[in-house]
Amino acid sequence: MKKLNEELSKLTAEFDKAISEKNASIAEAERCARRLNLAQRLVTALSSENERWGKSIVVLEEQLKLMVGDVLVASSFVSYSGPFNKKFRNIMINESFMKFMKDNAVPMSPDPNPIKILTDESTIALWNKQKLPNDSVSIENGTILTNSARYPLMIDPQL
Repeated sequence: MKKLNEELSKLTAEFDKAISEKNASIAEAERCARRLNLAQRLVTALSSENERWGKSIVVLEEQLKLMVGDVLVASSFVSYSGPFNKKFRNIMINESFMKFMKDNAVPMSPDPNPIKILTDESTIALWNKQKLPNDSVSIENGTILTNSARYPLMIDPQL
């Protein structure tokens, strides 16, 4: 009986060891299956990003062709329009700058806006939060000031 009990305890120990190895193998297989699932989802997500990046590259290549004219309009705006009011700034940009660009066939966007070229919405919102008035001349003045290497000559739209 003692010999059978020893053999039973030995077999029970082996059985428990085999069960624990089986459970460890099942847990490892489940962990690998989860990782495989996450990897497949990541690859699928990145393949859609590949399409988006491809489209972005095409758009950026087109914008690169138009950059010369857009930068020329923006730099002309910063250099020359500071001391003038809104009416004269519009005349200067629309009649002088744009006429020159079209006459000389300089590649540019269909409607280059110096403010959109030189600033973004978040910067303008920050200026407004810092009490800069929201009128167009003030936004233009802020754009000129932040993009000038020296102190530009400016007008105050609120007099």
